[in-house]
Amino acid sequence: MKKVLWVFAAVIVVLLIVSCTKPEQPQPEEKDLVTLDATFTEWGDYLYTDGATDSAWGDKNEIHKAGIMADKEKLYIAGEFTKEGYNNFMVIVDVVGVEGATDTSKHPWGRGYTLADGDIDFIMESWEAGQTAWRFTTEEATEVEVTRASTVTENGHVVAEWAVPLSQLGWTEDSTPTVKAVFVLTGGLSDEGTKQWLADLYPDQEFGGGGYSVPVTIVNTISYPAE
Repeated sequence: MKKVLWVFAAVIVVLLIVSCTKPEQPQPEEKDLVTLDATFTEWGDYLYTDGATDSAWGDKNEIHKAGIMADKEKLYIAGEFTKEGYNNFMVIVDVVGVEGATDTSKHPWGRGYTLADGDIDFIMESWEAGQTAWRFTTEEATEVEVTRASTVTENGHVVAEWAVPLSQLGWTEDSTPTVKAVFVLTGGLSDEGTKQWLADLYPDQEFGGGGYSVPVTIVNTISYPAE
């Protein structure tokens, strides 16, 4: 009888242990804020529309839509544009809280811009089929990798979404940064390097397209989260 009781007690103990030990549940993967598919599905109010005829160089060098967002891990960029020749769709980004450059003088391709409020931490220039991007610091501009999804519409508009890890841009916090940006349909510098040529900007500035003394000061930016 005692042996039976001991066996019964042992079974009870085992059952209690099993019932109290919950299997470890797999944690759901954190979903990206934006799925790169060139559809602008997730952008909502953060996708901005620029005037369709406000470029100084005509409809072949025009910004149509632009946007910027971020989560804890990545910076996301949206753009719809047309460009020709050596002109490019460019975004200049200030990651608030990261120390960057005061202007674009270290740009490897020669550009002449500065921000009236903030500094420059990241620049990407894009064209029909690709892009090149840089992290800007007080000392140098270093090329960084950017992921892209894009398409070209029947009317020749390039529609694209990009993502870049914030860790490549100097962001080390476990939180979403505030980011500010301006988009420029940009040309290069004049032969003597004293003028910056540009066709279109978003958001609009007090000046339009043309050639301006270097560095061109950008006053208006868009922000995420919106101010």
